[in-house]
This record gives sequence, structure tokens and C-alpha cells, in this order.
Amino acid sequence: MDRHRLEAVSLRVAPTNASSFEIAPLAPFRGEGLGVRGFALRFDRSYDRRFNALLCPKSINKSLDRRHATRGSPPHPPAPSPRSGARGRKAHLLPKLHRGRLVLLILIIQCLACHSVNAQSSEDIYSNEYVRSALEVARECAKPLSKNSEVADAFELLFEFNPQHRHRFVLPRHPNAARANFEQMAKLFESKDSLEAFRQSLEKLAQTLDQLAITKESNQDLESGYRLRWQAAGLRSIVPVAAGRKEPAKPTWTEATAIGTMKLTPKAFVNHPKTRWPAGSYSVVLTPNFEIVSQAGTRPTEEVAELCEQVFAIWKQIFFSVWVDHRTSTPEYARSQDSKFSVTLFRDKAAYEKALKPTERNIGISTGFYDPNRKMALFYWDGQKTMETVVHELVHQFFFEASSQDVALDTDNGPGFWIIEGIALYMESMSTRACGAGILADIGGWDAPRFQAGRYRRLNDQFWGQWDEFRSATGTRFRRGKDIAVWYSQACGLAHLWMDGTPEQRRALVKYVQSVYAGKEEAALLGEMNADERLRTAYDRFLVLGPTAVATRPFYAIRKEAVLTRCDVTTKQLLEWPIGFRSSTWLELSFTQVDDELFVGERDPIEPPWNVRRLVLESTNVTDRSLETLSQMKDLQELDVSNCKVTDSGIAMLRGNKSIKTLWLTNCDISDASIDVFLTISQLESIHLKGTKISPDGWERLLDARPRLKSKSERP
Repeated sequence: MDRHRLEAVSLRVAPTNASSFEIAPLAPFRGEGLGVRGFALRFDRSYDRRFNALLCPKSINKSLDRRHATRGSPPHPPAPSPRSGARGRKAHLLPKLHRGRLVLLILIIQCLACHSVNAQSSEDIYSNEYVRSALEVARECAKPLSKNSEVADAFELLFEFNPQHRHRFVLPRHPNAARANFEQMAKLFESKDSLEAFRQSLEKLAQTLDQLAITKESNQDLESGYRLRWQAAGLRSIVPVAAGRKEPAKPTWTEATAIGTMKLTPKAFVNHPKTRWPAGSYSVVLTPNFEIVSQAGTRPTEEVAELCEQVFAIWKQIFFSVWVDHRTSTPEYARSQDSKFSVTLFRDKAAYEKALKPTERNIGISTGFYDPNRKMALFYWDGQKTMETVVHELVHQFFFEASSQDVALDTDNGPGFWIIEGIALYMESMSTRACGAGILADIGGWDAPRFQAGRYRRLNDQFWGQWDEFRSATGTRFRRGKDIAVWYSQACGLAHLWMDGTPEQRRALVKYVQSVYAGKEEAALLGEMNADERLRTAYDRFLVLGPTAVATRPFYAIRKEAVLTRCDVTTKQLLEWPIGFRSSTWLELSFTQVDDELFVGERDPIEPPWNVRRLVLESTNVTDRSLETLSQMKDLQELDVSNCKVTDSGIAMLRGNKSIKTLWLTNCDISDASIDVFLTISQLESIHLKGTKISPDGWERLLDARPRLKSKSERP
């Protein structure tokens, strides 16, 4: 594990003319299901009452009855009279013993049907008929939310059955933090009655998930039951206020209350024993699982405290087998904890470095770190950047301190260091958006921010670290190598490969993570992909086809980067993305089939227009026609149209541009006529003209007028 989380490293290389990968068709993603073999049947006197209540709650039966009534057929066909026809007479004349056997057979069939209905994993739980029925009611009650596109889109994600190969969670929030978002949502309903109807529909959906959780637990599937209970608690948090009540209703599941519970002591009365901060100079926040000491302001401290509990809730769901003790666990999931997780938040970077520089050699290049010896996670406040670092380092802390097994990891000399960092980078993809008084959170997915560097390194640079060397590298080798940036990118990408894959792949990776923390590093646990060629092929297939396996649209405004090099995306798909993404940080479309219509439209300009900071269109169908629109992007700092049909006429559209710093024009059909245009681009720091018709004299004239271009540019 890297004790110091490095700042992101960005590297840009010259465009290449490399051909596309040869990739085999992607096997369809598989859901998880359980077979009948090995299923133990257990009956008791309450069987009929208990299982029928679980499978067919009264509220859901009514919904099903209404739905089938509209289709002109009853929910269950009427049974034939026992006295009608020959079969009826024979059934009626069966001896009592035979009838008893028949009843037992029916019970067995019913129980197997029950198991079949509930066999899907919690990730696929919305495919359950009764959950879908309750979901339909909730969708109907949520129609008033369509008045606000942002709120409506959030609830569409909540109700989505199959997220795109990612983990999605709905979690409670602290009441103070949730109030404004809840009020915004509540105003969209015409009356308190319609809001209350929506709340009741979510409550019925939550009850259905709770009942399914009981079934899972009775079948000893505690992991699925645990996640279902969190889903139910999250649904209840969305509309926590019942009609006529002034105070929010608290979540009904005890464990879910941790996120909204905190006690703040603004000025501690004693010197802090670990940081040696004097009394009165720091605050303390206590939550059910954390002790956070802070010299930052009250609001940042409370935000970090809430995030800590949210990350712990998600970590426990994804890595259930890591922390649960199967010998003592019960459906209540009581977990003993000798002490709370310790988190320290400094006022700013200067205070962080001053306090830690005497003992931490490379503290100046870090944004936070976890110290396993002192069992402390340490950060400084820097807005949203702090939140990303908190997630990363907390994951290290949880694996060290919350695992049910003994941890024997040597972070300097033990093999498998890649997954220690890779799984933390994967969890760092946590993206949230408001959903009433709760939040939606996604972990993973092709559009995860830290994953884009991994996608770029492989799809553009075609970097690959040989598997045996990569997986066996120790922390010392990982940190000190010249290829540290690309190795971190590959670690993140491979973690996504397994965690965003099939349930079997995720379970295999979690077992592998446990083996590394146990100091044993058993690569064989990774199964058939524990071989260089097979893994590389699977990784390439995953990178290229992942964004198009279902759809390409990003879900979260915080995810402002998309590397889609060599992916099968079209202009039409990109124009269907949420309008908010047109203002993005990085859009990589090289070697795709996008064309001018992405920016200028078939007849009229695209509204609202795109505004991208780093736009890469290498080897696409973009021509001079797009250059005028691209030049009007006020935040555009880097533009790459290498190997595109761009001429001097198109370059003329960039005259007087005040934002572009880097320009890639490799193999474009431009001449010395464009030199005068380049001289009018006031912020230009780097230009790449290899393969153009710029003459040596023209190049020298450009450098004479702009000497700063010499060190960062590529000559014709």
C-alpha cells in the first residue's frame, strides 16, 4: 500500500498511426443465479403463512390484481372443481395418505419456486416480479418529478433495473445536509397528499426488499440480505417526512442511522495525544464508527464525517466477506469494534506538511495517507479534492482495521501491491448525486474519473505491464519505478475489469485481495485470467466494448471525463448524452466515427454548444467545417485534430483564439499560410506539426516570434 497518495500525473505523447486492436466479440455479461442442487428444504408449521407473506405481500397482491385486471385476465386461473370430470373424481377419491404426499409435493414445488424467485443476487433484485410491481407503483407516483429534469434523471437512475456494470447504492444523509435537496423535490408535488403517496410507494418497495432480505437470511445468504436492508433504508430516507409530521422519521434499521448520527465538540478541552494539538485549537466529531479530529472549519469537518460513514457503509456491502465473521454473524450483523476509526483533518496543506514533514519523507507530494502503525488516516482540507483522497485512504484503513482475518501485509516487500492501490483507486470512483433527502452513489463504471487514465494508457499509448512482473511487484518496486504513473493506471484499470465484471469475477478478486492482505498473494484465485495473454485480451475487450455494452451516457455531473478511443460510439449517441456533459474536462474520441455533425449539426448549430477543456479528435471524420465552432469553446485549452481533413481554411477559424495552449495538427494538410494564424493564438505553448507542409523557413519564423514553443513542440 502506498503510504503517500501521489498527485495525478498526466503524460501526453505524440499521436500515432497505430491500427486498431483486433478484438474478439465480447461474451455477454452474465447475471448471478443459484441452482436447485444442494438446496436444503426445511419446513415448520408456519411455512404457509411465512413464505406466502414473504412472496406475496398484501399490498403487492393488490397491485398485481389491478395490473392483471386491466389486461383482462385474473392473476391466478381458477382451480377446477374437485368434483368436476374424471380427474376431479379421482382426486377426490385419493386416500388421505396419498393426499398428504400430494400436499408435501406441492409444498416442495412451492418452496423450490420460492427459491427460484429469490435466487438472484441483490444486484439483480429488481428482476424479482414483486419488486418490479412495487417499483411500477413508485414510478407512477414519481411522475410529478418530471417538472425538473435534474431531479427526474436522478430518480430514473434510482429505478433503473440494471446499472451499467457498476455498483449503485442509495443511502441516507444527515438531516441537516439533506434538507435543501428534499425541499427542492417536495415542491414538485402538487399537494402534500401526492407527496405522501410517493412516500408510501417507496415504503412499500422498501418493505418488499426487507421481506426478501429475511428470505435471503433464512437461506444463509447473509451478504444479499445485508445489501437489501441497506437498499430499503436508503429508499426510506428519500422522503423521510410523512404528511402532517414536522420532524423527519429516522431510518428503521439501526445500522443505517450511523450516517446521520454525529456529535460535535467545537473546542476540545485537552491536548490531543496523537497530533499534540493544544486544547481549544481543534474540534472533535464522534460518529458511531469514527473519531474525527479537525482544525478545519465546522462545515468541512461535518462533511468529512458524513462521507466517512457513507464510504464505510458502501465498503461493508461490496466487501461483506472481508469483515463479517461467518462463525458468529447473525442477520442483525452485530460487529464488535474495539475502537473507532481515527481520522485527522488539518486546516490546509501548509499545516499538514509542517506537522508531518519531520517524520514523513515525501509528505510534500501527498494529499493524504493512512498510517497502519498509528492506525490513523491523515488529510488536509482542499474542497472536493479532499473527498476523493478521503475515500482512497479510508479503503486502506478498512482493510487493515475492519477485516475479520489477521492482516500480515508487508507494504514494502510483499507481492501483490498493485491490488492494494488498485482497489482503493476503484473505490475512489465513488460519485454521488442528490435523490430527495438521500443520495445515489455509484462505484465503478466505464466513466469513473480515475479509470480514464487507465483507458488512455492502454487504448492510446498501448501500454501493458507484463502480468507476472506486474502482480509480483512489491510496494518498493511499484513506488520507485520510472513507470509509476502507468503502473498505477493499469492497477486501476484491472481492478475495474474484475469488479465491474461478473459476480464470479468480483468474488475471485475479493478473495485475492484477502490473500494479499494476509501476506500470501495467491494469484491462482483469479482463475482463468491469471495468464498474461488471456488477461491482456480480456482487458482490451473490456476497455473497447465496456462503454457500448449497454449505453454510453454518463450518469453523474462529477464525471466530466470520457476516454472513448477506438470505441464504437457515434455522433448520434453523444448528442443524446445529458446536456450537462457538453461542458466537460476531457473528451477523447480518437479513432472513432464521429463527424462534424457532433459540433455543427446537419443544418443548424448544436444547442447548447460543446465546451470541452481537452478535446481529442485524432483520426476521426471531423473536417474544416467544425473548426469555427471549436474555436468558440471558451475553455478549450488542448485541441487534437491530427490525421483529420483539416486545411489552412479551417485553421484560419482559430485566428485570435485566447484559450488554446496546445495544438496537435500531425499529418494535417496545412502550409505556411497558417503561420500567421498561429501567431495570433495568444496562449499557445505547444504545437505539433509533424507530417504537415510547413516549410523549415516557416517553422523558424514561428519560433522566432514565439520562442517558448521551442521546448514543448514538434517540428514539421
